[in-house]
Amino acid sequence: MSVLHAPRRPEIDRRLYWFPLLFISLLIGLALRLWYLQIVDAPQLLESANKVGKSVVPKLAPRGTIYDRKGRIIAGVQGQLVVTVKPSEAKKHPEIIQKLSDLLGLPKDEILDRIDTEKWRNRPAVIKAGVSIETATQIAEAVDLPGVQIDEKPMRKYADTKNFSHLLGYVWTPSDDEEDNLKAKGITPGEYIGKNGIEKYYERELMGTPGKDITEGTKKSKVETEEPAIEGKKLILSLDASLQEFAQRRLVGFKGSVVAIDPKTGEVLALVSNPTYDTSIFEGGISTSDYKKLMDDEAKPARNRAIMEQYAPGSTFKLLTSIAAYRAGVLKRDTPIFCDGAYHLGGNAKMKCLSAHGTIGYETALEKSCNTYFATLAVRAGREQMMQTALDCGFGEKTGIDLFGEVRGIIPTDTWLKVTKNTFYPGNLPQMGVGQGFTATTPLQMANLVALVANRGVQYRPHLLHAMRDPLTQKNTFVMPEIIHTVKAEDWFWDMMHEALCGVITSGTAKKAHVDGLIWAGKTGSAEHGVNAEGRTHSWFVGFAPRDNPKIAICVLAEGVGHGGDHAAPIAGDIVKHYLFSAPKAAANLAASSGKLKSSLVASKP
Repeated sequence: MSVLHAPRRPEIDRRLYWFPLLFISLLIGLALRLWYLQIVDAPQLLESANKVGKSVVPKLAPRGTIYDRKGRIIAGVQGQLVVTVKPSEAKKHPEIIQKLSDLLGLPKDEILDRIDTEKWRNRPAVIKAGVSIETATQIAEAVDLPGVQIDEKPMRKYADTKNFSHLLGYVWTPSDDEEDNLKAKGITPGEYIGKNGIEKYYERELMGTPGKDITEGTKKSKVETEEPAIEGKKLILSLDASLQEFAQRRLVGFKGSVVAIDPKTGEVLALVSNPTYDTSIFEGGISTSDYKKLMDDEAKPARNRAIMEQYAPGSTFKLLTSIAAYRAGVLKRDTPIFCDGAYHLGGNAKMKCLSAHGTIGYETALEKSCNTYFATLAVRAGREQMMQTALDCGFGEKTGIDLFGEVRGIIPTDTWLKVTKNTFYPGNLPQMGVGQGFTATTPLQMANLVALVANRGVQYRPHLLHAMRDPLTQKNTFVMPEIIHTVKAEDWFWDMMHEALCGVITSGTAKKAHVDGLIWAGKTGSAEHGVNAEGRTHSWFVGFAPRDNPKIAICVLAEGVGHGGDHAAPIAGDIVKHYLFSAPKAAANLAASSGKLKSSLVASKP
């Protein structure tokens, strides 16, 4: 029996229905979108089509003005015409380099160097600032200088480009590394930044807030708005500009440094390094060759000797030896020591003294700068006490002054000996007692030591900023004096030391520091150093004046010229005389204002 089967209808793939449905849906969506754009959104789109766009032109914020303690402007702002070139355009049109060279009087290589510094960021490179109106007009009217622009910008202007160089530094465009460092600190760098000194240390405060010129609208109408730039904060320094200039002039002919401090507050009155350099070479941008020449100069004019160089302090360190001996209980009012003209280290080795003083007491020993006396005190005090006293007086560490680049100096502690792989022999202790051997200090540290002695054991952090003024509120925020070290001693000890230091000037090694009508205290030093063809020592002097009410503590260092009493002492005498007798009223007025101090700004700095 056969079975007949009806034919089966072929099955239709359901996926064939989805494609036309999807296609129809897309067409409907597109039609709706076109309807919305043409009917509903047409007026807005028509207005947008007529727009000329939005143009934002940044405006450089004027840097904050810097004043000295008497209100004299030492760093201001002046509008200058600046020539810039877009690196991308310079690459397309290399012929503009020669044309700019002819117009600006700059070598082609120098122009190319400045363009190269900005080509990776494709930011307009500053070729020259401070061009004349005539030159700017020629460039602006030239049709064959694509990518070259003339802008008027508020540029930093220094009243004195030589006497404040190490203190203020200078301002110019940031490098890649500088931009990265500022950004890491949460600072958005501007077109120009501080490169050294106060300009760099207080970059955040001085830079201000850039403004904007904004243009937007349609072809028929434009709207221009301005966000004004806010100038940086005004800095009022503790510096006495007149004293700074006088000290710089007085140091002419010497390599060295002068540091003057108000011992009661730590405010720096003058901080001089010689030889100096002229910051005007940085105006408009310094060439690579000129910068290299400045850095390679054997005289090191760019080095701030007051804080960046360290020297054996010589006999000025006997102030510290005195404190260490007192703390160890080996120095009394009438402690006698016999000097036969040398300190005997053992065997035939000996350390010479200036003279055979016989049996002498403390005051005579300090007046005559007896090496035998203070080498003996150091040995009696012991190595541990000498090291600890040095640390307690601020040696072997940075003072924390508001400048970058400060060095620590050297105190041969166990840690230092281990790191440097040196050995402290018995003979090193008497050498340390007279400021020789491993010991090395900066002029700033020595000024701060004599300030501690003037204050009978209280030492303040040295600082250059006195106050900061907000440009909007015009309110001043003052810097609070900060005690960093305290050395406790009985009154008789300080009286004895002060009396002896006065004797150094009246009848001792610093007679050339005498100032008529002034009783003041000081100590000379003559430090041996390395290999010197002429065999001359570094010349030191530290002191404070007046004796009974100190207003100034000073350190003078003259490199490799001989005895401290012959060179450093008379320089110090002239500087102290200028400060106390030329403008004492202005100094007193600022000291009185310190009673209104509100907050510490220096302490918050790195």
